[in-house]
Amino acid sequence: MKMSKILLFLSFLTPSLYFAQMTEVQAINFAQTASEKDLIVKNTEMLESEYYYQSEILADKLLSLKPESPNYNYRKGFASLYVRNEYKKAIKCLEIAVKDVTKNWDAISINEKSAPIDAIYYLAVAYHRNQEIDKAIEQYNKFINNSIKSSSLIADAKMNIIQCNNAKSLIASPVEAKVKNIGSIINTDKPEYSPVIALDGSALYFTSRREWADSSTHPFLDPRLNQFPEDVYVSHLDDEGNWTKPERLPFCHNSTNEACCAVSTDERTIYIYKDSSGYGDIYKTDFHTNKFNEIIKLDFNNINTEYWESHASMSHDGTLMFITSNRPGGKGRRDIYMLKRNSDGSWTEPQNLSVINTDRDEDAPFVSVDNKRLYYATNGPASMGGFDIMYSDMDENGNWGPGKNIGYPINSTNDDGFYTTTTDGLMGFITSEREDGYGEKDIYEIQNEFLGVKNLAVLKGKIKTTDGSPIPEDLAVNVKLICTNCDESQKTKQIFPRLKDGVFMTGLTPCKTYKLVYVNIKDNRELYTDGFETKCDSNYQEIHKELMLDPKTGDLTPVEETQEVETVVAKEYKNLEFMHYFAYNKNKMSLTKDGELKDFVTEIEKQLNDGREKITINIYSSASTVPTKTYETNEKLTQLRAENMKYDLTNYFNQKYNGKVNVVIVSAIVDGPEYDKDAKNQEKYHPYQFVGLKTE
Repeated sequence: MKMSKILLFLSFLTPSLYFAQMTEVQAINFAQTASEKDLIVKNTEMLESEYYYQSEILADKLLSLKPESPNYNYRKGFASLYVRNEYKKAIKCLEIAVKDVTKNWDAISINEKSAPIDAIYYLAVAYHRNQEIDKAIEQYNKFINNSIKSSSLIADAKMNIIQCNNAKSLIASPVEAKVKNIGSIINTDKPEYSPVIALDGSALYFTSRREWADSSTHPFLDPRLNQFPEDVYVSHLDDEGNWTKPERLPFCHNSTNEACCAVSTDERTIYIYKDSSGYGDIYKTDFHTNKFNEIIKLDFNNINTEYWESHASMSHDGTLMFITSNRPGGKGRRDIYMLKRNSDGSWTEPQNLSVINTDRDEDAPFVSVDNKRLYYATNGPASMGGFDIMYSDMDENGNWGPGKNIGYPINSTNDDGFYTTTTDGLMGFITSEREDGYGEKDIYEIQNEFLGVKNLAVLKGKIKTTDGSPIPEDLAVNVKLICTNCDESQKTKQIFPRLKDGVFMTGLTPCKTYKLVYVNIKDNRELYTDGFETKCDSNYQEIHKELMLDPKTGDLTPVEETQEVETVVAKEYKNLEFMHYFAYNKNKMSLTKDGELKDFVTEIEKQLNDGREKITINIYSSASTVPTKTYETNEKLTQLRAENMKYDLTNYFNQKYNGKVNVVIVSAIVDGPEYDKDAKNQEKYHPYQFVGLKTE
């Protein structure tokens, strides 16, 4: 997968070692019968040849023989960290490993008791991933000071210290955003990633490594990480706002990797990453005769080279294309390049976006609907750990500015990337590795109040058929958008409605006059013409058009009640936060007596009285691991804390502001360090006995 890390293991092996492939079953059988010496040698072979999944099976067997061995705990900890990003398990093993380390590690000797000096580095990485930042910095520095000077991990350790300091700063100043796992309909125990959301949020395209129902992908399982090939899926929102069961798209093959990169605005073209040549390239497939065709490799203007092209995306208006490549001449390992479409339809050569690229990796570009903000991922010096989502804004002269970190909690100390958004920019989707995930990588929904697109108008139209049937392909309508007072580069734009529902969308420029010409593609006949103006003084506008198509005659008529221009200018209100830490077994507060909670409620009332139409209050509650006899279980205690707060808030606001305040329990968890018969240790357990409130 495009965001996987480049892993380094000590080059400790002698040339005589044979790196034989080994399946999961073979590894299990070998672990049951092999001697300790053979287990060490084979485990070392598997690590060096990056068969990490099999190496973990053999490490488990070695640990069963000597549970306290620093050597064997290192092997297990390394595998836990990089097979499934199980950093908490890795910490337990690596903390044992670093008790005895050596610079002269003999990887294949049965007499070797110590772990290599690199164990310190990997313990730092595990702490870093687990957001134990100070511990991570301590171990990174320890590794730098004690490692052999030629170690290639020293540069990574120094970079990771920079990222740790970023993490401390970003966590101390979180952004206004809600990060939510989109659930088990989309996410599985296999990796799901690279989401692409339709502009109106009605469809989600993504990549998954799940097994096919007929098991035909099983022979093509990647033995190194025990994963199936990549395939592209799509899920749609149903009438109740729930994601439907994902469908695998028909161009996917059971033996090769096809990963989703981007989807055109009309959802008729999908851009795909495919690695059939050994190095990845960018392909596309077009929707025709009610299905997607076989994919074809893009072959213009050095889009693809003999090197690795890992990702691509197209702007919503089709004038900009972004690719990721590790071709020579870049600033780092993978860089982002941009192409522009010329007036004659041709493309410029790829241009390195040197202002945002670093000496590390940049990947997963995505541009906002107004072409003025570029989102991407980097594991460079601006990250807080792993890959982070960044953004770059275009200035008045058309130049991209330096990248900025999108902030915590959207970013974490693990890998985060593949950010895509709907039209207004207030809802997006990312790929992330987090504790609440179902698999190695999951897809998360992002709701925010600070990334909205400004000074933009959006055309949202829909063509329905008079009999309710899908639009026939031979009657497909081409919508020609003509700006009568724009410069030549923005003069004319072709828009194709989606065949599945007739929806068409595109970004517009404020303070302009537009003409819409609806044309029957089959005979090039003009079916209908109208126009509109975009306002000059609006922060965000939506222009709505709705028309009816007669499939028998091909005639197109407007729906009379359609309002041509709908302007949305919402006053922004600051969202509020509240946190209270309970004493042992306490679960209830007073909205009118407890000072800080009373202040929180009063601020909400001020906003409602000022004209705020709707407020959602999200509840987050927690109980520590200290046992409770009063409530039977801590799970019941934390749930009671959340439900009491919801009940009181709902009753209070319904009496004064009926229907304007929605109270939601987001989480009710049991958290904190494991109980060690030390209930009086308030410093240890008190931070995990709380109820928190956030408005949105």
